[in-house]
Amino acid sequence: MTNLVEIQQALQQAGLDGWLLFDFRGMNPIARQVAALPEEGVFSRRWVYWIPARGKATWLVHRIEAGPFTGSGARVYTYVTWQELTRGIQDLLGHAQRIAMEFSPGGAIPYVARVDAGTIDLIRSLGVEVVSSADLVQWVQARWTPAQLAQHRVAARLLDQIKDECFAWMTAELRAGRSPGEVEGQQFVMRRFAEEGLITDHPPIVGINAHSGDPHYAPTAQRQFFLKPGDFVLLDLWAKLDQPGAVFADITWVAFAGAEAPAAQRQVFDIVAGARDAAVQFIQQRLAAGQGVQGFEVDDAARAVIQQAGYGGAFFHRTGHSIDTNGHGNGVNMDNLETHDERKLIPGVGFSIEPGIYLADFGVRSEINMIVGDGFAEVTTQPVQKAIVSLLAE
Repeated sequence: MTNLVEIQQALQQAGLDGWLLFDFRGMNPIARQVAALPEEGVFSRRWVYWIPARGKATWLVHRIEAGPFTGSGARVYTYVTWQELTRGIQDLLGHAQRIAMEFSPGGAIPYVARVDAGTIDLIRSLGVEVVSSADLVQWVQARWTPAQLAQHRVAARLLDQIKDECFAWMTAELRAGRSPGEVEGQQFVMRRFAEEGLITDHPPIVGINAHSGDPHYAPTAQRQFFLKPGDFVLLDLWAKLDQPGAVFADITWVAFAGAEAPAAQRQVFDIVAGARDAAVQFIQQRLAAGQGVQGFEVDDAARAVIQQAGYGGAFFHRTGHSIDTNGHGNGVNMDNLETHDERKLIPGVGFSIEPGIYLADFGVRSEINMIVGDGFAEVTTQPVQKAIVSLLAE
């Protein structure tokens, strides 16, 4: 976890009296990670970890679950009854007036809305103002260390290599007169992941023709398409190194099983690529000028290009998502569609830019990753796709 002193400095800068981390049976994975809950314990009751802006952090756990803390040096209080739990929380908070918890007003950022409404009501009944911990969560969990950035770069290079290999394999299959299926394409990528020391939380998306127009398509043996000359294919693959603390890389490319894609497909690709590049330019220009960038603004910048081209209704997901040790992390998302994410891009956060247009017979998505530095932002997944890949180029 992030150094406690650094968390307390962030609390002080935000004008908060503390951070109250609450969990019940794993409902708040953010709390479990930030508080570094002992792995050997069985925690089936409610527990609280209080990080004051100044002073020593303190646990409040049920008496039957205090054993794992023995000898740890941690300050641990216990409760048995629900009345003791309430009094214990009140004692922890002391004179605190304004604290952070994992909730989001109006459900605006559901990724951090981990504490139930009843518990929020309870804390407020103690005379405390509760604000969202969304910015704290991003600061603690979503910033990449230099080592993680290095791991990401290796994963990004391997993904690009495996993407090329998969397209080359498709080409070889077609030239041999075979029609490889989407599931077989998934298996090819997963086999290469294992060989290169990469792990993932889900097989890649391999979508042919109409299936490429389904952003979260998952092929099965029963409903898959088989690649033939003249088909369009989308390949979305994400993975990280099988190493402690590694963060993901995540890319999407598209290809055509022929010498040159039809004009309609090339036109849609150019619009999507333009939206992607508009988002990157917006971020880079704003940061270079010393201005803040909020997630929803990036979404607006990309979405405007697609809307102006007349395809606004065919772009029905956010422009990008946070990336950390999970493929979809807890940092800022480039989103003003599914949610209204007002969090700012801060140095150290990584994320995807992936606009798309999804039609009845084919869909295009172009996905890259970025990292924010001090006054700049860099595209980390290179090269960036500039044209539809031709699988059967002369």
